[in-house]
Amino acid sequence: MRPAPGVARLVVASGIGDSVANLLFLLAERRGLLSLVAVIASLYPATTVLLARVVLKEKMSRLQQVGLGLAAAGVALIGFG
Repeated sequence: MRPAPGVARLVVASGIGDSVANLLFLLAERRGLLSLVAVIASLYPATTVLLARVVLKEKMSRLQQVGLGLAAAGVALIGFG
């Protein structure tokens, strides 16, 4: 199987981005507070939702918007607490 024409760069960029994200997570895990790093890392589904909104122009329901806002507020409260 080969990617469609013009998609190879996106596939390579995605792989590099994933590798960098894993490396940064490991560095944060070693240098930072694990309790905070784990909470922030658990928000990766929010990134998927936001990328779907920006890249694919998908609409977000009010409930999804409230959920993302509450998740962000929760991380902020844990970070400043």
